[in-house]
Amino acid sequence: MAYYKVKILRCYNSPKILMVTAKNSQQAIRAAAADLRAEGVTDARGIEVIGQVKSLRGDM
Repeated sequence: MAYYKVKILRCYNSPKILMVTAKNSQQAIRAAAADLRAEGVTDARGIEVIGQVKSLRGDM
């Protein structure tokens, strides 16, 4: 599994950055969407994978 940095574009709030663990970028998007649903975020308008990172500290 790899770590991905994912940016959530929102309608009413500033963008949100998440670090997720996934096998590939498509699964990173799915994981981010599931996290948004769990948090009850309703103003998301886009999910973008910024890139793969080496560790949870955010090193690209």
